[in-house]
Amino acid sequence: MEKNKKWEKLKWGRNKKDVCVSCGEATQHNKLDHIDMRKYYVEGAGQLCYDCYMRIYFRDSESTLPPA
Repeated sequence: MEKNKKWEKLKWGRNKKDVCVSCGEATQHNKLDHIDMRKYYVEGAGQLCYDCYMRIYFRDSESTLPPA
């Protein structure tokens, strides 16, 4: 029965979107996506959305932001 609980937990997280640690909006990544495969993930902080990542890391060069 313990194996079923683990599977239910994995099924729950598979399609659940991770949220931005800065603004709280849903990101394009699922909670179970490995961090090496994510865009805009900051080790020690967590997942950021595109807008927050660009605002934080490129705020001085807003006129030259790369496309999403």
